[in-house]
Amino acid sequence: MEIKVISFGQIAEITGKEFMVEAVDLESLKLYLIQKFPELSDRKFAFAVNKKLVQENIILNQNDVVALMPPYSGG
Repeated sequence: MEIKVISFGQIAEITGKEFMVEAVDLESLKLYLIQKFPELSDRKFAFAVNKKLVQENIILNQNDVVALMPPYSGG
């Protein structure tokens, strides 16, 4: 499944802001990202799929957009 990945903040500095990748679920995407960008292995980040924060592993669909979100704090 080809999906679009967009990144923000410190994560974008490592991965670039936007790219396409093949992944069937979030777990396989995370493994791919850590393999391609080893600096991510010691970084915390969250996934948002189609603008919804996701904390569990979900199946990805063609043309999904996955955002890599760095830790954030409110104020």
